[in-house]
Amino acid sequence: MVHARTDDAPGKATSLGISTFEAIKKDILYAELRPGEQLRLRVLCDRYGCGASPIREALSQLASHGWVVRLDRRGFFVALTSEAEFQDILMNRCFLETEALRRSIASGDSTWEEEVLLAHFRLGRVPRFGSAEDTDINRDWEHAHKTFHMALISACGSPILAANCEKLYDLNIRYRFQSRRKSRRTRTVSTEHDALKDLVLARRADDAVEALERHYLKTGSFLFEAQGNAAEVSEG
Repeated sequence: MVHARTDDAPGKATSLGISTFEAIKKDILYAELRPGEQLRLRVLCDRYGCGASPIREALSQLASHGWVVRLDRRGFFVALTSEAEFQDILMNRCFLETEALRRSIASGDSTWEEEVLLAHFRLGRVPRFGSAEDTDINRDWEHAHKTFHMALISACGSPILAANCEKLYDLNIRYRFQSRRKSRRTRTVSTEHDALKDLVLARRADDAVEALERHYLKTGSFLFEAQGNAAEVSEG
């Protein structure tokens, strides 16, 4: 929850707007706010514990990034999803991240290797689910999962390429969490992460790129089928 103060200075107000933006964005990514859901100002103020100004600022920023849409005379809504958009995300993700991974393997130094190892270690220490009975993905695991994948490409030498890869990762999260509400079966992904880490650190670029692409394409193979038929959903 984001807490507001009535005596916030301009700098604090800006910070509050940023934190509100991040809070709403995360709830969109994790499908707590569903595609097409109307974002009512009063409801959001109560949900995030802040005033109308940071909510409006956050919604305007979210609209400019494509996470929400503004309809004349109707207000703000969570952006819709579609299979066509997901396939577009998946295609670009495979194209950009495999290039970023090749560049990282070619130029990454020992500091990069340590970053990959540490991110992989931390991912393995965080429980994937909230509890044995709770099949919702643990948000701490999701954070560690993203950190691992971003560490793999962090030595690519292009901040623009890395930033676009991160944006596509976030877009993909949204689809995975949306599908999980209709599917409870999952595959074990730790062995895929283990193999990917080993291939990357062994500097086997072709094999590592193939493993990464296969890791992501499994998501595309199951995700929309899962929404309709409760099939398996991957966590790529």
